[in-house]
Amino acid sequence: MPELRLGPFVVRTERTKIEAYRSATRGGGQGVPVAFPICWLGEPEIRTAIEDACGDRLPLHEGQSFVYARALEMGAEYRLSVVLGEEADPPRLVLKAECRTPAGELCVSMETLLRLVSPALELSA
Repeated sequence: MPELRLGPFVVRTERTKIEAYRSATRGGGQGVPVAFPICWLGEPEIRTAIEDACGDRLPLHEGQSFVYARALEMGAEYRLSVVLGEEADPPRLVLKAECRTPAGELCVSMETLLRLVSPALELSA
C-alpha cells in the first residue's frame, strides 16, 4: 500500500470530550491529557481509511508515542494531518500524525503502530 495522506482535519480539545476521556481512562489532572489526541483517529474519514487499509486483517495495538512541541490548550481548535503507511515484515499499519495550530505551529507529533494479523481459522473436529 502506498502512503495515504489525510487531512488536514479541524479538531478541537472540547472540555466535555476530555472529561469523558478522563473518566474512561480513569485519569486525573488538569488540562488536556497527553494521550487525548489519539481520540481524533476515530474521526469518520480517518477511521474509514484505517479500516480500509486493514482489509480483512485484524489490527492489534502495538504501540503509540507522542512528542510535544507545545501543550494543547483546553477549548482550542487545531489542524490534524495523518499519513498511513504499511510495513511488510512484520505486517503492520503505521499512522503518523501532526497536530498544528491554525497558524501552522507544531503542537504534537504522534505515531501509532497496529500489527496486522490474519483472523484465526476455526478448525473442525
